Amino acid sequence: MTDREQVDVAIVGGGIAGPAMAAALASTGWRVLLVERSADPIDTARGDHLQPKTCEWLQDWGVLEELFSRGAEKRLGARYLTPEGDTVLPVPCDQLDIPHPYFVYLNHELICEALLAVAARNPNFVLWRPAAALPMQTSAGFGLRVDYDGKSCEVDAGLIVAADGRTSRFRRAAGIDAETYAYANPMLTFFARRTLADPRNDVRAYFTASGVISVIPRTGDGWKIGLPVPPGELPGWRQAGSEEIAGRFAAWIPEIAGVRPEFAGVYPITRMTAAQWTEKNLVLLGDACNTLHPGRSQGMNVAMRAANRLAQLLSEAGELPAGTELQAVLASYEAEVRPPMDARLADNHERGLEMDRLDPEDTQRMRLRMAAVAADPDAHRRYCLASAGY
Repeated sequence: MTDREQVDVAIVGGGIAGPAMAAALASTGWRVLLVERSADPIDTARGDHLQPKTCEWLQDWGVLEELFSRGAEKRLGARYLTPEGDTVLPVPCDQLDIPHPYFVYLNHELICEALLAVAARNPNFVLWRPAAALPMQTSAGFGLRVDYDGKSCEVDAGLIVAADGRTSRFRRAAGIDAETYAYANPMLTFFARRTLADPRNDVRAYFTASGVISVIPRTGDGWKIGLPVPPGELPGWRQAGSEEIAGRFAAWIPEIAGVRPEFAGVYPITRMTAAQWTEKNLVLLGDACNTLHPGRSQGMNVAMRAANRLAQLLSEAGELPAGTELQAVLASYEAEVRPPMDARLADNHERGLEMDRLDPEDTQRMRLRMAAVAADPDAHRRYCLASAGY
């Protein structure tokens, strides 16, 4: 490694958004550098479901087959249920006329591995990990200083993609403001073996006396169970034994009595929206740009939607645009993608607020609204399409 490197695209952040961008650019042959600060695998408890619409882009990138080679499975929809298991609203996607009438799910860290494997098909792709990246001011806008393998290097990049999380250093270096909202209740998650057979592998969302509890399929006959919990109750959850926790779930959801949950993690939830997505040769992606409430399971899908369109616009000319031409492309990208994205974020926030309030009356209103959707064929179809990412 020299004291100075020149690349076409430098991507900062190796979670999901950064590798997705690298995979989307793999066919360009551009020199793409991805910098990730941690050598550890990413958190397996985070998002692991990819929408049918997302599968179209993943197939175009060559990622879909990589996911299945690593053990990905299909699910055909979701169901909103009473605690006893009676269906309030079915949300099947296998009845839709779409190219991929199924969700794909795989553990979070394995999705990242699949994206990086496809990115590496580009002979000019380079991964530095673990490495620390700091923003630098350059004549073109921004570059970065990277400490990697015991050396320090300045990197000149035609484009910098900042996928470095909600507290993005690059967003702050660019002076881009962000609006935040901290939800009151963190999400408590557990892993468990399934106690119900379901060949559809549907997500099961239960309207309970403790709010909406999500039971989400994981590969290998597993479940991830998630529920919002008031911060003051977390010590009690941490101190409870496995039998006590199993008893709580059995009392709330008789249908899954016998489940033996194992603690997976606690996730405080903050919504963040950047005031702008681009600045000179810098573009924000993933959680550096916007974060979503996990109750809607859209974070990865939103990031991949943005990465796909950004890669398309950048590569239309065959060469990476530079200077004012690059800035025009980035401005066009934000103008096109942001309005529908903002609408998705607003809907996600509204649903997140409903889950966060933990009010039995709110839960009942949600249940009645879902039942009304189920009773209206047109509304039901629109809901299924939106769930699938359309």
